[in-house]
Amino acid sequence: MKKNIAVSKEVREKITKIFKVTERHVFNALNLDYPETDIVKRIRFTARQNGGVLMTTVPAGEAIHFADGTMRMDFDNGAFCEFYRTDGTGHIFLKGKEVESFKNVDIPMIFEIKERAAALR
Repeated sequence: MKKNIAVSKEVREKITKIFKVTERHVFNALNLDYPETDIVKRIRFTARQNGGVLMTTVPAGEAIHFADGTMRMDFDNGAFCEFYRTDGTGHIFLKGKEVESFKNVDIPMIFEIKERAAALR
């Protein structure tokens, strides 16, 4: 799972001037897989102080759980599944349109629904 700090172009330019480094150095420093040095730590700190947000890339098909009880899975084919703990329903969407919905979804059903969504074309 990749992690980085997302900032605006203006903030990246500001950091470039503050630390007298290249844009590429700032880009690398904001990629959290890049080795941590003193200047990289300072660039990351400055980015966070100027509105930088920690971002994580999730592989296709992995579940993302939200605080409101929703679970979502996105797939390479443009489909995604959403499951709602509040009413026990699950939904498959393809390119923004609902394709199927399910009631009283349990854990084994989630795996079946996930496979159906991944197989859509």
